[in-house]
Amino acid sequence: MVIVAVPLLRTLVLALSNPVALAAIMSPDGYRAVGVSAAILAAGALLAARTRGPVVPSPFLTEFLAGSGLPRSRTLARQFLVTAVVTTLAAVTTSGLIVGAVLLDTPSVAVPGALLVLGSASYAVVLAMLSLIGQSCPRRVTTPLALVILSGGLAVAFGLDIVTLTTPWGWLALLWQSLGPDSTITWWPAGALALSPLSFLAAPALLNRLRLAELMAQSRRWQTIGTLVQTGDVAGATGALRAPPTRGRHLRIVFTGPLPVAILQRDLGAARRFPARTALGSLVLFGAGWLSAQTGSAPAGVDWIAALAGSFLAYLSVGVFCDGLRNANENARSSVYGWSAVKMIGSHALLPVLACFIFGSAGTVVATSFGAPVAALAWWLLLSIFVVAVRILDCAKGPMPIGLLLPIPTPVGDVAILNVIAWQADALIIVLTAAGALTVLHAATGPASAVWLTLCIGIVGALAGRRIRALTA
Repeated sequence: MVIVAVPLLRTLVLALSNPVALAAIMSPDGYRAVGVSAAILAAGALLAARTRGPVVPSPFLTEFLAGSGLPRSRTLARQFLVTAVVTTLAAVTTSGLIVGAVLLDTPSVAVPGALLVLGSASYAVVLAMLSLIGQSCPRRVTTPLALVILSGGLAVAFGLDIVTLTTPWGWLALLWQSLGPDSTITWWPAGALALSPLSFLAAPALLNRLRLAELMAQSRRWQTIGTLVQTGDVAGATGALRAPPTRGRHLRIVFTGPLPVAILQRDLGAARRFPARTALGSLVLFGAGWLSAQTGSAPAGVDWIAALAGSFLAYLSVGVFCDGLRNANENARSSVYGWSAVKMIGSHALLPVLACFIFGSAGTVVATSFGAPVAALAWWLLLSIFVVAVRILDCAKGPMPIGLLLPIPTPVGDVAILNVIAWQADALIIVLTAAGALTVLHAATGPASAVWLTLCIGIVGALAGRRIRALTA
């Protein structure tokens, strides 16, 4: 493991030490982005714990440990400590890579860099405790707390000093700010964050609040997800992560008008039943449109990052609106409404296209108002059609051929897993290589790249049609 890890970490440090990356790391306002990111991580740890908390033993251990008469502060403490240690190691590795890259250029920031690594490790403890709070406390407590944390992150972004000086994410931002070559060493934020392990004093009470039914539900869900991932069914594993509707399950879905309009109403009604998931997908689509538009005004090197990140986020976020597409492909052999599978799938594609047009275009318009090229809006509309076409191609994939699981012996071992990875990630690879590269090309050459993207849309559409016909054969 060391033979692989050390060269990989060295490569990452060297990649971060290039002038463009260092300029972003050591920019005067970079600490604000760090404060916002840290607040988002804290709120995410709090909210995501309802799906995956820090204490998720196997079903057998859950029944054996949590179902016994012993206090859970004793039986489940080890599970929580392991999660806290893993989180801390991840934080130290990430901050260590950044500090190592800065030290190659400015060796004089060794002390601020060490303080940043120490602060990151301490902040990881805060994240672990927030995750335990999210798992043990009801939503009426965790949701308002997450909103308060996000508001605090926005306050740091807008330079509100009182919040920066009194919150853990603000202290982490101050430690980041001290990495600048002209900045003074700031000791007290590291000292304040170093007190975060004292929050472990509340861990026994929070562990005792964990309920057996919720622990068993999470344990069984993640056991199912692990089994599906091992068999190569990533789509099934992703579906297992989707929680059933709660607030919106009683909303009525109305079918009126022509069938495409009725299907659009059905998909909109289904999206309303998952308000948090839909809101998150819409927000990420907004960010994807903003990143795509920024490609034209970004410096060399950063334009590739913006293009690839925008395409990646667009593909992931539009999946929130593709439940109808998945259902139509799963039932492609049947014709309940008397329509062909191609027409049904095309009707279900209306919602993801509209979502890309509305939310992604809004992000593009915001970017153009701050200096991004105006032509980015037309490019995003064409890019949206391509991303949805790739989603249709992915939904029509069908079950994985069993032949991909056959062993492929090589001098370095069995590499059959590469076939499985290629099968599962083919759509994502297409989006990153085609959409990402053509977005950078569009920033350099202008409208000429639209011809290539239109050609890609035609090729992906033909491949999707072939897969759909194979499903109905």
